[in-house]
Amino acid sequence: RRVCLERLLARARANADTMEASKELSALFLDGRSISSDAFLAALHSNPALATEVHAATGNTPLHFVCCNGAPLAVVRALVEAYPDAARARDVEGNLPITGAVANGGAASVVDLLLEVHPESVRERQGKHTLLHLAAALDQSVETVQALLSCWEGAAAERDAEGNAPLHFAAACQASPAVVQALLAACPEAATWTGKMGRLPLNLSLLAEAPPGSIELIRDAHPDAQRTLEIVADYRNHGLGVGSKFPPQ
Repeated sequence: RRVCLERLLARARANADTMEASKELSALFLDGRSISSDAFLAALHSNPALATEVHAATGNTPLHFVCCNGAPLAVVRALVEAYPDAARARDVEGNLPITGAVANGGAASVVDLLLEVHPESVRERQGKHTLLHLAAALDQSVETVQALLSCWEGAAAERDAEGNAPLHFAAACQASPAVVQALLAACPEAATWTGKMGRLPLNLSLLAEAPPGSIELIRDAHPDAQRTLEIVADYRNHGLGVGSKFPPQ
């Protein structure tokens, strides 16, 4: 009997600790602070209703919070399983959790999961910009770019008020050659479009001193861009050794 009583007391203490962790987890999420994955998973297992909480001031659910803070896939999956509708919930600014994931460097596996739960979210925008614009501008991985393109290949052809396609953002923000190649494969015509400051992607990549491999891909997608007057100065001042194939006319 004594052994049984000790076990019951130990279990009661464990349950009390877990409930306290649940309360603490709720407070941490809603205050925008961090919490370890293990503590989160334990608390959510004890109290799945935590996944449905909404911060009155910001409209953030726990899923919004973890997506904005680079949480691992296990954490995001646990929240989605506990409350699938969270993937469709908007904060007070109208943002879905996937927007936070793309804008804050969330893993491609997280973006994949959110797209699986809410495929239409791939067409979300921040102002005039698609999620693909954000991914191209914010140094997201090529895997994330490909995940977005696999759900909506036409996103590569979407342009903002200045005429910028995602390729223009990639060029101006020093995106990797892999990202540039993925965008060009989806919409090669974007290399011929003028965007910010009336510049072509090749101009923007030179001005931003993008990786040479990225510059070469953009150059080869639209060789005639090198014949424009602005390109001569851009190659001279920002070419980083990536030579023009054509002499200025």
